[in-house]
Amino acid sequence: MTHRALVVEDNEDIAERVTEILDSLGHEYVCARSQEEARQPIAEGGFQYVLLDLSIPVKTQRGLDTIEYGANLAKEMHRSPTMQGVPIIVMTAYGKEGLEIAASLCEHGVVDFINKPFPRTGRTLASVIHSVLDRTRRRHMTTDRATETPDKPFQGGGLVFYADRVELCGVAVVSSSKSAQMWAILDTLKQRLNEDRYRAFPGIALAGKGGQGGVAGSIRDFRRNVAELLGRELGVLVKPQDVIETSTSGYRLKKWIAVKDLRQATRAQAGGRVIRGIEAPVEDAESERQERIIGLIRAGERLRVPEIANRLHCSYSTAKRSVETLKADGHITFVGATKTGYYDLLDDKALAAVRE
Repeated sequence: MTHRALVVEDNEDIAERVTEILDSLGHEYVCARSQEEARQPIAEGGFQYVLLDLSIPVKTQRGLDTIEYGANLAKEMHRSPTMQGVPIIVMTAYGKEGLEIAASLCEHGVVDFINKPFPRTGRTLASVIHSVLDRTRRRHMTTDRATETPDKPFQGGGLVFYADRVELCGVAVVSSSKSAQMWAILDTLKQRLNEDRYRAFPGIALAGKGGQGGVAGSIRDFRRNVAELLGRELGVLVKPQDVIETSTSGYRLKKWIAVKDLRQATRAQAGGRVIRGIEAPVEDAESERQERIIGLIRAGERLRVPEIANRLHCSYSTAKRSVETLKADGHITFVGATKTGYYDLLDDKALAAVRE
C-alpha cells in the first residue's frame, strides 16, 4: 500500500525538509500552506495521515500565522467525513506552549507530535510517522476482529492501585514494570481537592525525569489504551476526557473515578478465607469474585468465561484470572469440548468450598 500524506506547513524550508523525508519513505503527499489552502485536499480525502504545523496563516501569504489557526484546522479535519480516523501528527516549534496545545487536541484526531527543528537521530520525523501508521494499522485490526462495536457510554468506575498494576473497572490499564511514568502520574492525580473534585496539576508538576513532553505523550497513550482495552473487554465507549480531563489548571481525574489504593494491603491484612479447609488469605475483591463464581455454578448455571465476566460485571481478563485460580486450587473444572463446554464444580465437597 502506498501511503499518502497531507502536509500543512507555511515555512518553505521546513516544507522542503518534510517532503524530502516523505520521498525517502516512498510516500505520496499533498502540500498546503494555510488553513484555506488545506480545505480542498481535505474535502477530497484519501490520506493515511496528516503532518500539521500548528502555526499557520488563515490565507496563503496573507496575515499572521498563529497556533490558534492550526488548532482550528485540526478540529476542522476531525469533523470532515473524508478525514474520519485519519491520524494527525503535529509539528511545532513552540516548545511547552505547542506541546500543551497538541495534547489538548487529542480528542480532535491528534495522535502524536514532534518538535522543530526535527531531530536527526532517535525520535526522528520518519520514526514518528512509522509509529503512528503502525498503531493505526493495529487499531484497525483490533476493530475488525471485534464482534461488536463498543456503544455503552463510559459512566465512571473504580481506579484501583495494586502492587504490580493499576486497574480501571477491573481491567489492567497500567503495569508498574512497563509504564513507570504513567504510574507516577496517576499516583499524583489521585489527590483530592475536596470530596467532589480531584486536584489539577499542570504538566510541569507531573513531569519528573521524562519532561513535560513525556507527560503529554504518556497521558495521550494512556487515554488511547484505556479506550481500546475497555472497548474490547467491556464493550464500553471511553472518550479521551472520560478518565483524565484537561482543565485550565492542568490535568485532573474525572470526578466519577473512584480511587482505591491496595498496594499496602497484604493477603493477611485482607482477611483469611477458608477454601476446602485450607486457610487462603486473599484480597476481598478477588475472594468475592471467586465466591460468586462458585455460587453461580452451584446454582446449576453452565457458564464459560465470557458469561462469568458478564454476570460479575468485570472484564474478561479479570474473570479468567479468578477462574484459573479456582481451577488451580481444585474447586472447579472445565467439562466438555473447548467450544461448547462449561465450568462445573470438581466434586461434591466444593459445594461448600468457599465460606467465611
